[in-house]
Amino acid sequence: MIERIAVIGGDARQMWLAQALLRSGFRVRCAEVPGTDDEPGGLYDALDGAQAAALPMPALTQDGRVRSQRSDGISLNAIAQSAPLGAVIFGGGLSCVRAQLESRGLRVFDYLDDEALTIANAVPSAEGAIEIAMHELPVMLCGSRCLVIGYGRIGKALSARLHALHAHVTVSARKPADRAAIECAGLRADRTGSYLHGLAQYDCIFNTVPAPVLREEHLRALRPDCLVIDLASGCGGLTENAPPDLRCIRALGLPGKCAPKTAAEVLKTMILRTLAEQEAV
Repeated sequence: MIERIAVIGGDARQMWLAQALLRSGFRVRCAEVPGTDDEPGGLYDALDGAQAAALPMPALTQDGRVRSQRSDGISLNAIAQSAPLGAVIFGGGLSCVRAQLESRGLRVFDYLDDEALTIANAVPSAEGAIEIAMHELPVMLCGSRCLVIGYGRIGKALSARLHALHAHVTVSARKPADRAAIECAGLRADRTGSYLHGLAQYDCIFNTVPAPVLREEHLRALRPDCLVIDLASGCGGLTENAPPDLRCIRALGLPGKCAPKTAAEVLKTMILRTLAEQEAV
Protein backbone atom coordinates (compact mmCIF):
# COMPACT_ATOMS: atom_id res chain seq x y z
CA MET A 1 0.00 0.00 0.00
CA ILE A 2 1.53 3.31 -1.09
CA GLU A 3 1.12 5.98 1.55
CA ARG A 4 3.95 8.51 0.99
CA ILE A 5 4.27 10.63 -2.14
CA ALA A 6 6.76 13.37 -3.01
CA VAL A 7 5.59 16.23 -5.22
CA ILE A 8 8.52 17.91 -6.95
CA GLY A 9 8.96 21.11 -8.96
CA GLY A 10 6.57 22.43 -11.59
CA ASP A 11 3.94 25.17 -11.64
CA ALA A 12 0.78 25.99 -9.71
CA ARG A 13 -0.90 22.71 -10.60
CA GLN A 14 1.72 20.90 -8.49
CA MET A 15 0.57 22.85 -5.43
CA TRP A 16 -3.03 21.86 -6.11
CA LEU A 17 -1.92 18.27 -6.76
CA ALA A 18 -0.18 18.13 -3.37
CA GLN A 19 -3.35 19.35 -1.67
CA ALA A 20 -5.52 16.87 -3.59
CA LEU A 21 -3.26 13.97 -2.65
CA LEU A 22 -3.35 15.06 1.00
CA ARG A 23 -7.16 15.04 0.91
CA SER A 24 -6.99 11.55 -0.57
CA GLY A 25 -5.16 10.33 2.52
CA PHE A 26 -1.54 10.32 1.37
CA ARG A 27 1.41 11.67 3.33
CA VAL A 28 2.83 14.31 1.01
CA ARG A 29 6.20 16.06 1.03
CA CYS A 30 7.14 18.81 -1.42
CA ALA A 31 10.34 20.12 -2.97
CA GLU A 32 10.41 23.34 -5.04
CA VAL A 33 6.63 23.40 -5.49
CA PRO A 34 5.16 26.93 -5.81
CA GLY A 35 3.02 27.95 -2.85
CA THR A 36 4.32 25.22 -0.52
CA ASP A 37 7.07 24.92 2.04
CA ASP A 38 10.02 22.67 1.27
CA GLU A 39 11.10 19.98 3.67
CA PRO A 40 14.08 21.10 5.82
CA GLY A 41 16.43 18.91 3.80
CA GLY A 42 14.89 19.91 0.48
CA LEU A 43 14.76 17.29 -2.25
CA TYR A 44 16.50 14.60 -0.18
CA ASP A 45 13.99 14.85 2.67
CA ALA A 46 11.04 14.99 0.29
CA LEU A 47 12.11 11.73 -1.34
CA ASP A 48 13.28 10.00 1.85
CA GLY A 49 10.96 7.02 2.28
CA ALA A 50 8.68 8.15 -0.55
CA GLN A 51 7.00 5.28 -2.38
CA ALA A 52 6.05 7.51 -5.30
CA ALA A 53 7.04 10.89 -6.75
CA ALA A 54 5.03 13.24 -8.95
CA LEU A 55 7.14 15.30 -11.34
CA PRO A 56 5.62 18.16 -13.38
CA MET A 57 3.59 18.06 -16.59
CA PRO A 58 5.67 18.45 -18.72
CA ALA A 59 8.50 17.25 -16.52
CA LEU A 60 11.71 18.34 -18.20
CA THR A 61 13.37 21.48 -19.48
CA GLN A 62 15.21 21.45 -22.81
CA ASP A 63 18.48 20.61 -21.03
CA GLY A 64 16.96 17.61 -19.24
CA ARG A 65 16.38 19.09 -15.79
CA VAL A 66 13.10 18.82 -13.92
CA ARG A 67 11.12 22.04 -14.32
CA SER A 68 10.91 24.39 -11.36
CA GLN A 69 9.72 27.96 -10.98
CA ARG A 70 12.08 28.45 -8.04
CA SER A 71 15.32 27.58 -9.82
CA ASP A 72 16.87 26.75 -13.19
CA GLY A 73 15.67 23.19 -12.73
CA ILE A 74 16.22 20.18 -10.51
CA SER A 75 18.79 17.52 -11.34
CA LEU A 76 17.05 14.40 -12.60
CA ASN A 77 20.07 12.38 -11.51
CA ALA A 78 19.66 13.68 -7.95
CA ILE A 79 16.04 12.51 -7.99
CA ALA A 80 17.02 9.10 -9.36
CA GLN A 81 19.69 8.70 -6.68
CA SER A 82 17.50 9.91 -3.79
CA ALA A 83 14.30 8.01 -4.60
CA PRO A 84 13.98 4.64 -2.83
CA LEU A 85 14.37 1.46 -4.87
CA GLY A 86 11.06 0.49 -6.46
CA ALA A 87 9.49 3.93 -6.13
CA VAL A 88 6.93 4.94 -8.76
CA ILE A 89 7.81 8.07 -10.76
CA PHE A 90 5.05 10.05 -12.50
CA GLY A 91 5.64 12.91 -14.93
CA GLY A 92 4.88 14.26 -18.37
CA GLY A 93 7.24 13.45 -21.26
CA LEU A 94 9.52 10.99 -19.48
CA SER A 95 10.03 8.63 -22.43
CA CYS A 96 13.49 10.04 -23.18
CA VAL A 97 14.70 9.37 -19.61
CA ARG A 98 12.74 6.20 -18.89
CA ALA A 99 15.81 3.97 -19.29
CA GLN A 100 17.86 6.18 -16.97
CA LEU A 101 15.24 6.02 -14.23
CA GLU A 102 14.48 2.33 -14.65
CA SER A 103 18.20 1.52 -14.42
CA ARG A 104 17.98 2.88 -10.86
CA GLY A 105 15.21 0.43 -10.03
CA LEU A 106 12.39 2.95 -10.38
CA ARG A 107 9.03 2.41 -12.08
CA VAL A 108 8.06 5.10 -14.59
CA PHE A 109 4.58 6.19 -15.67
CA ASP A 110 4.36 8.95 -18.26
CA TYR A 111 1.27 11.17 -18.12
CA LEU A 112 1.44 11.51 -21.92
CA ASP A 113 0.97 7.76 -22.35
CA ASP A 114 -2.39 7.88 -20.57
CA GLU A 115 -5.18 8.43 -23.10
CA ALA A 116 -7.80 9.41 -20.53
CA LEU A 117 -5.50 12.05 -19.05
CA THR A 118 -4.52 13.61 -22.38
CA ILE A 119 -8.17 13.85 -23.45
CA ALA A 120 -9.16 15.52 -20.16
CA ASN A 121 -6.14 17.84 -20.35
CA ALA A 122 -7.23 19.10 -23.78
CA VAL A 123 -10.18 21.00 -22.30
CA PRO A 124 -8.22 23.50 -20.15
CA SER A 125 -5.79 23.91 -23.06
CA ALA A 126 -8.67 24.83 -25.36
CA GLU A 127 -10.24 27.20 -22.84
CA GLY A 128 -6.87 28.86 -22.21
CA ALA A 129 -6.34 29.40 -25.93
CA ILE A 130 -9.76 31.01 -26.24
CA GLU A 131 -9.00 33.25 -23.26
CA ILE A 132 -5.82 34.46 -25.00
CA ALA A 133 -7.71 35.11 -28.25
CA MET A 134 -10.42 37.08 -26.46
CA HIS A 135 -7.81 39.23 -24.76
CA GLU A 136 -5.60 39.84 -27.78
CA LEU A 137 -7.99 40.14 -30.71
CA PRO A 138 -9.54 43.53 -31.55
CA VAL A 139 -12.75 41.76 -32.59
CA MET A 140 -15.19 39.38 -30.94
CA LEU A 141 -14.74 35.67 -31.49
CA CYS A 142 -18.41 35.62 -32.44
CA GLY A 143 -18.40 36.17 -36.19
CA SER A 144 -14.61 36.01 -36.50
CA ARG A 145 -12.86 33.67 -38.90
CA CYS A 146 -10.63 31.13 -37.18
CA LEU A 147 -8.40 28.35 -38.44
CA VAL A 148 -7.51 25.43 -36.17
CA ILE A 149 -4.56 23.42 -37.49
CA GLY A 150 -4.78 19.80 -36.41
CA TYR A 151 -7.72 17.65 -35.34
CA GLY A 152 -6.22 15.81 -32.42
CA ARG A 153 -7.44 16.03 -28.84
CA ILE A 154 -6.84 19.77 -28.44
CA GLY A 155 -7.97 20.55 -31.98
CA LYS A 156 -11.30 18.79 -31.40
CA ALA A 157 -11.93 20.47 -28.04
CA LEU A 158 -10.90 23.89 -29.34
CA SER A 159 -12.84 23.83 -32.60
CA ALA A 160 -16.03 22.69 -30.85
CA ARG A 161 -15.81 25.56 -28.36
CA LEU A 162 -15.05 28.15 -31.02
CA HIS A 163 -18.04 26.89 -33.01
CA ALA A 164 -20.23 27.21 -29.89
CA LEU A 165 -19.12 30.85 -29.65
CA HIS A 166 -20.40 31.33 -33.22
CA ALA A 167 -16.99 31.83 -34.80
CA HIS A 168 -16.60 30.75 -38.42
CA VAL A 169 -14.30 27.77 -37.87
CA THR A 170 -12.12 25.97 -40.39
CA VAL A 171 -10.09 22.97 -39.22
CA SER A 172 -7.19 21.60 -41.23
CA ALA A 173 -6.01 18.00 -41.12
CA ARG A 174 -3.83 15.76 -43.25
CA LYS A 175 -5.95 12.58 -43.13
CA PRO A 176 -9.05 12.40 -45.37
CA ALA A 177 -10.90 10.59 -42.56
CA ASP A 178 -10.25 13.50 -40.20
CA ARG A 179 -11.44 16.00 -42.79
CA ALA A 180 -14.63 13.99 -43.22
CA ALA A 181 -15.13 13.99 -39.43
CA ILE A 182 -14.58 17.76 -39.36
CA GLU A 183 -17.31 18.30 -41.94
CA CYS A 184 -19.64 15.94 -40.07
CA ALA A 185 -19.13 18.15 -37.00
CA GLY A 186 -20.51 21.10 -38.99
CA LEU A 187 -17.12 22.75 -39.54
CA ARG A 188 -15.27 23.62 -42.73
CA ALA A 189 -12.33 21.33 -43.49
CA ASP A 190 -9.01 22.12 -45.17
CA ARG A 191 -5.77 20.25 -45.74
CA THR A 192 -2.85 21.03 -43.43
CA GLY A 193 0.10 22.37 -45.38
CA SER A 194 -1.95 23.19 -48.48
CA TYR A 195 -4.67 25.47 -47.06
CA LEU A 196 -6.73 25.40 -50.22
CA HIS A 197 -9.20 27.94 -48.83
CA GLY A 198 -6.40 30.48 -48.42
CA LEU A 199 -4.99 32.10 -45.28
CA ALA A 200 -5.62 35.83 -45.76
CA GLN A 201 -9.22 35.51 -44.53
CA TYR A 202 -8.44 34.55 -40.93
CA ASP A 203 -8.56 36.75 -37.85
CA CYS A 204 -6.91 34.07 -35.70
CA ILE A 205 -5.02 30.85 -36.35
CA PHE A 206 -4.57 28.23 -33.63
CA ASN A 207 -1.86 25.65 -34.27
CA THR A 208 -1.88 22.35 -32.37
CA VAL A 209 0.60 20.41 -34.54
CA PRO A 210 4.22 20.07 -33.29
CA ALA A 211 5.74 20.36 -36.77
CA PRO A 212 6.51 23.26 -39.19
CA VAL A 213 3.02 23.37 -40.71
CA LEU A 214 3.15 27.15 -41.23
CA ARG A 215 6.02 27.81 -43.60
CA GLU A 216 7.38 31.20 -44.61
CA GLU A 217 5.10 31.54 -47.64
CA HIS A 218 2.08 30.73 -45.47
CA LEU A 219 2.99 33.32 -42.85
CA ARG A 220 3.55 36.02 -45.46
CA ALA A 221 0.04 35.40 -46.77
CA LEU A 222 -1.54 36.35 -43.44
CA ARG A 223 -3.10 39.73 -42.84
CA PRO A 224 -1.00 42.02 -40.61
CA ASP A 225 -3.70 41.92 -37.91
CA CYS A 226 -4.00 38.11 -37.89
CA LEU A 227 -3.10 36.55 -34.55
CA VAL A 228 -1.31 33.18 -34.46
CA ILE A 229 -1.60 31.21 -31.21
CA ASP A 230 0.83 28.28 -31.20
CA LEU A 231 -0.22 25.55 -28.77
CA ALA A 232 2.18 22.89 -30.07
CA SER A 233 4.89 21.44 -27.88
CA GLY A 234 8.58 21.32 -28.80
CA CYS A 235 9.57 23.79 -31.49
CA GLY A 236 5.96 24.57 -32.34
CA GLY A 237 4.45 24.77 -35.80
CA LEU A 238 6.17 27.80 -37.32
CA THR A 239 9.16 27.89 -39.61
CA GLU A 240 12.35 29.45 -38.28
CA ASN A 241 12.06 32.14 -41.00
CA ALA A 242 8.89 33.69 -39.63
CA PRO A 243 8.42 37.39 -40.49
CA PRO A 244 9.62 39.64 -37.64
CA ASP A 245 6.30 41.50 -37.51
CA LEU A 246 4.22 38.34 -37.15
CA ARG A 247 1.69 38.49 -34.30
CA CYS A 248 2.39 35.15 -32.64
CA ILE A 249 1.91 33.93 -29.09
CA ARG A 250 3.57 30.71 -27.94
CA ALA A 251 1.06 29.33 -25.47
CA LEU A 252 2.56 26.32 -23.69
CA GLY A 253 1.46 24.78 -20.40
CA LEU A 254 -1.97 26.40 -20.50
CA PRO A 255 -3.65 23.96 -18.07
CA GLY A 256 -1.16 24.92 -15.37
CA LYS A 257 -1.65 28.63 -16.05
CA CYS A 258 -5.37 28.90 -16.75
CA ALA A 259 -6.93 26.09 -14.70
CA PRO A 260 -4.27 24.67 -12.35
CA LYS A 261 -6.75 23.18 -9.87
CA THR A 262 -8.67 21.37 -12.61
CA ALA A 263 -5.43 20.20 -14.22
CA ALA A 264 -4.22 18.90 -10.85
CA GLU A 265 -7.42 16.88 -10.39
CA VAL A 266 -6.78 15.27 -13.78
CA LEU A 267 -3.26 14.29 -12.66
CA LYS A 268 -4.50 13.02 -9.29
CA THR A 269 -7.11 10.81 -10.99
CA MET A 270 -4.45 9.23 -13.18
CA ILE A 271 -2.09 8.71 -10.22
CA LEU A 272 -4.75 7.04 -8.06
CA ARG A 273 -5.91 4.83 -10.92
CA THR A 274 -2.37 3.76 -11.76
CA LEU A 275 -1.47 3.01 -8.15
CA ALA A 276 -4.65 0.96 -7.72
CA GLU A 277 -3.84 -1.03 -10.86
CA GLN A 278 -0.27 -1.66 -9.66
CA GLU A 279 -1.43 -2.86 -6.25
CA ALA A 280 -3.92 -5.21 -7.91
CA VAL A 281 -1.18 -6.95 -9.92
